[in-house]
Amino acid sequence: MVILFIAITIVLLVLSWKYMLRLEPAGVFAVIWLVSAVSVLLLSNYIELRYTGGVFMLTGVTVFVMGTIFSDAFYHPEPSGASLELKRQWVCPTLIVLIAGAMVNPIYSIILHGFSLQVLLDMREIMEMNKGIAGDRYSGSEVSNFVNQFFLIFSYAAPVIGGFCYRLVGKWNKALCIITLIPGTFIALTQSMKMGMITSFMLWLASYLVCSFSYGLPIRMKAKAILKFVLIIVGFFLILFLSMVLRTGEISEKTILEISEKFVAYSLGHMHCVDMWYTSYTPTDLAWGSKTFMGISNLLGIEERVQGLYPEYLNIGKNGFYGISNIYTCFRPLVEDFGEVGAIIIMFGMGVAASMSFRALKAHHAVFFNQMILVAIYGYVMWSFAASFYMYTSYLAMFVVVYVLFHLLQKETEPC
Repeated sequence: MVILFIAITIVLLVLSWKYMLRLEPAGVFAVIWLVSAVSVLLLSNYIELRYTGGVFMLTGVTVFVMGTIFSDAFYHPEPSGASLELKRQWVCPTLIVLIAGAMVNPIYSIILHGFSLQVLLDMREIMEMNKGIAGDRYSGSEVSNFVNQFFLIFSYAAPVIGGFCYRLVGKWNKALCIITLIPGTFIALTQSMKMGMITSFMLWLASYLVCSFSYGLPIRMKAKAILKFVLIIVGFFLILFLSMVLRTGEISEKTILEISEKFVAYSLGHMHCVDMWYTSYTPTDLAWGSKTFMGISNLLGIEERVQGLYPEYLNIGKNGFYGISNIYTCFRPLVEDFGEVGAIIIMFGMGVAASMSFRALKAHHAVFFNQMILVAIYGYVMWSFAASFYMYTSYLAMFVVVYVLFHLLQKETEPC
């Protein structure tokens, strides 16, 4: 099974390399899972795998790429001749409103949990607040209401618009575009909600790519740009690590060592969790989308979403390494919804849809719609290591807001 795992990894690399270079959805999807596959192989002495589930996941990613290749073979839209222009006068006020709305959520959440904003002035009190809010969240006693959930949408819409506008505006507005990442980072550091920060950065990058494709802006990998990217990644992981430390309520050598193990488990545990779940999975009645779109099914009372999505924690390590994880990627809900064959078919269909939307956007067909679709697809593939991106109602509602804002901030001129 290990040989088959390696063989599929090589096939995936060969099929997807040109999409990686173009940063298309299929290429981004492939990069994420190739890095995971290689990392797991390199750490095979410390991470337990049976490889059956790993083979299934890599097969799914490969089929997604094959869907893109299939679409490329027959779908070649003619350029519409329409021109696209950013309404720069609307960018600054829109970003300010989004950033202000995004900051309402974490500040209001702090107040709802009974803390004063003065705790932000004392590191020890911030640590206690992190520990208390995280404890409430995982014990099922989290305090929230409609207002808090409503402004959570702004936390995700802000980085989408920030990333989209970054390449098209001046220095002052560029600074605002970067500031759209602060609300998600603030949530991670004050309430230990790591996924909110991860989502913000992913959506910012996704919309940055969509903007580049929309306006035909080249993405050049110069030395300076690569260095900036590496520094951003290092800073990103340092903030994530710090948020995990703050959640414990103390800073000590023992805590840092424990968090280091957890960090590795969260980074690489997803392949192990699906692998172990898949090998013992017993097919039941199919959920037909209610797992993948749990945000909607939970709202309708069809499914009940628990904190962390899945209560089953697994130890991913061996030979002295210990780390638990409950990250089951986008593949578990797909299998529970449509079965193994159905999940593979869905992957192929998504690959086709991603390619068609990508090419339609570059040809300026249904521009605003395809911009929203591509942000949604990039969000899904970037988040695939964790879960289905569409499990959260706030994410789905954010796409509606973003679609409206794409209309507001841009002008499409049809050819004469």
